Amino acid sequence: MNSSAAISKTLWPAHLCSRHLRTGFIIGWNVRSFTACIATIVSDIDLDALVSALGLVAADSHFSAINKACGVNPVVLGVAIVPFADGMDAASVSESNRRLLESRSLLEHKQTANLWLTINIKPTYIPSLESLHCCGFRYSNVSSEIIFYRQPDPRSFQFLSLDPLILDISKINASGALFDAALSPKVAQKKTRSSLNHSRLFITSSGRTVTDDMNVTLQQINSSYEMEQAVHSKAKNLLRRRARSRSMSEAVRESAVDLSLKVRSKLSVTITTLWPLIQPFTIRPLMITLFVLRALVEICLWILNWKFPTWAFNGIAIKDVTTTGQQIDLRLQQACFWPWQYYMAKKKAWTNTSITRAQYISFYNSMWLVANDIIIGVALGSFLISNNCHMADVLQRYVKDYTIDSISAVLEWLTSKNEYPAGLKLNPELNPFLGQLFKWLMELWRDFIFSLQPIVPIVINFIGFSGIFGATMTLSLISDLLAFTTLHIYWFYMVAARIFHWQLTILYSLFNLFRGKKRNTLRHRIDSCDYDLDQLLLGTILFTLLTFLFPTIMVYYLTFALSRVAVICMQATMETLLACLNHFPLFAIMLRLKDPDRLPGGLRLEVCPERFFFDRATPLRWVVSSLRSVTADYPQQHQPKDSYSSVQNMDHQQTLLAKQDILPALHQQGHPPLQHDFPGNRNFRSRVSTNPIDIRNAEIQERLEGLMPDSNGAEPRDTIPRTVSYLFLTNSPLPTSAIFFQYSVLWKRLSSHYLTLHVLKCLLSGETIKSIPRLQYPMLPDTRSRFTVHTIKPTLLKFWAFCEETLMNQSDTIKR
Repeated sequence: MNSSAAISKTLWPAHLCSRHLRTGFIIGWNVRSFTACIATIVSDIDLDALVSALGLVAADSHFSAINKACGVNPVVLGVAIVPFADGMDAASVSESNRRLLESRSLLEHKQTANLWLTINIKPTYIPSLESLHCCGFRYSNVSSEIIFYRQPDPRSFQFLSLDPLILDISKINASGALFDAALSPKVAQKKTRSSLNHSRLFITSSGRTVTDDMNVTLQQINSSYEMEQAVHSKAKNLLRRRARSRSMSEAVRESAVDLSLKVRSKLSVTITTLWPLIQPFTIRPLMITLFVLRALVEICLWILNWKFPTWAFNGIAIKDVTTTGQQIDLRLQQACFWPWQYYMAKKKAWTNTSITRAQYISFYNSMWLVANDIIIGVALGSFLISNNCHMADVLQRYVKDYTIDSISAVLEWLTSKNEYPAGLKLNPELNPFLGQLFKWLMELWRDFIFSLQPIVPIVINFIGFSGIFGATMTLSLISDLLAFTTLHIYWFYMVAARIFHWQLTILYSLFNLFRGKKRNTLRHRIDSCDYDLDQLLLGTILFTLLTFLFPTIMVYYLTFALSRVAVICMQATMETLLACLNHFPLFAIMLRLKDPDRLPGGLRLEVCPERFFFDRATPLRWVVSSLRSVTADYPQQHQPKDSYSSVQNMDHQQTLLAKQDILPALHQQGHPPLQHDFPGNRNFRSRVSTNPIDIRNAEIQERLEGLMPDSNGAEPRDTIPRTVSYLFLTNSPLPTSAIFFQYSVLWKRLSSHYLTLHVLKCLLSGETIKSIPRLQYPMLPDTRSRFTVHTIKPTLLKFWAFCEETLMNQSDTIKR
């Protein structure tokens, strides 16, 4: 059958483009029509035996979830012909390939398979479609689009994702689905089945509905490593071995392997025999111990979240009174959350890869932060304990100089009779009264602070010993110590602010009376009012008196308001430092530097030159080709003769793809035109193009769906000659803003609380400037936001069920 309009799309693993590849059968998934996702190539095995091995893989219960996520079971998609091999001449390799192509089993399978590809590996290690058979019909003139991808390693939590990875697990756990899925696997299976049965639909420009197969294809790519390992493992005993004697090294190696297998089997039998005897003395006591600890933690959390009455401390919780209480509450909530988070991080959920990876990153990031916090805290605590006397003297000196003597000096300056402070002539009767009042309070506070001098070294030692719980605990105690030593400044500010606010309110009311108006509290407006002569006279006298007394009140208010603002700035700095230590993305940064594939920020397509894998096979060749590409174009004599025509075809297809498919979509979205480097262009590089095509919205995703054939058949939109194009599908790096999202949240909360007109209004009107409520919880689920006596029992029951499910399942696994 000849169809010049058919287009084949093949997703090919990049590690198969090497000189170590041998002729073999292609294993993968047939997505739809002429679209295939390749997982691996198996060599030196009969086709019937390989089909049997695939049947064993499909029947394995371990891969049932993978098969459901991938949509279809893996099949033999064709054969890859490699015309070269190390240690063999070209004639022998050609004869071996000919016998394989003419084998009876291959010919029979080619006639019955839904899709059969014959791939020819070029001397540049790049695949090329030789022929395509569909249900026995041969498509001879088929254009091919081969998309390379680096095979994600699930052991390293690598995966490809269409959407950027969300590290903020508070958004994931907002509905409490994490705990339901952890406690009940049936809930997770139901959600998995629902996500597989419902796929997103997009309407193309032509008006037709296209099924979103991109997510299924990405699941197949993410499962390709597991499938490759499983197929090679099942086919290991079925490999066709050549008739030759074993060497001494092979015999020794096989005997060592047999010995290790025997030792492992003996150990497994011993553990299986002894485990029923050990289990009653290990699992149940461990569960009871964990349950008692969890009960104590829940009681502590309930006490910390108990709220005062409304008339006392404005009804706030106990933990919000001190910074230490907030830090203890944070650590206890993390301790309650870690078991579920660890369970979700270790659970292989093939349909919610992003959620699993986010839980994994969050769990180990918190573990690293706690470990580093304890290390820093021990070092800081050792320093404080070793120098407790010196630190006590420094603390007493600073407290005396900056919180007592400086305030006393300002009060003396304001009440001095020989000079006017800041050029202001204060009221001679009110100024001494206020000055003497604050001086008397300052003397009481001075005597109280000096009486505590003997216990200051003990307090320093206590703060140092708290370093075993982390540097954050030490900083929390230091923040509370700062709040305690500046408590008199808070009292002075509250007294001055209350007097200033009252006088300002009275002046405003008397000013309205002076104008013959009054405020209508019901309609919230200023209305006219007829006052008596006595009322106007008394109001005018009071307004005049308060106006002349106002500068004196304002001077004292500004003095203590600025002192209070300075203290709030110091406390906000320490709160920010605590939040940074509690939520610094250390693990995410290390993953970003070490292995960016663990933190996908979306997908991008890059034009792949034909010599890409050939030049990178040898480091020296890659360096030489890179230097040559900088200075001049590739000379034609350096290109293989059999690949020159395909390079021209690739140039034509890449240009056609860029102009007809992806570039219009990007242009419609407002993106600037892309400039790709093609062979023959002076800007061509032997490396991957540095102008990636980011896939981030529905329109570009719809264009990427063009890589998938139409559900009605393989008919393309336009008739084009047979061409070959090569693209590379990679992850875009996760943006820095997504990694440091905690700090953006903290900055938004700080700026929305302090850098607002409300704070300025409070400062000018004498209202109380409140500290920011809390900065400690951007990474914990909202399901733990309320703590009452009635919620302790259900939480403990859930925890007991969780322990039974996880620990008993592990014990059953050990028995098996």
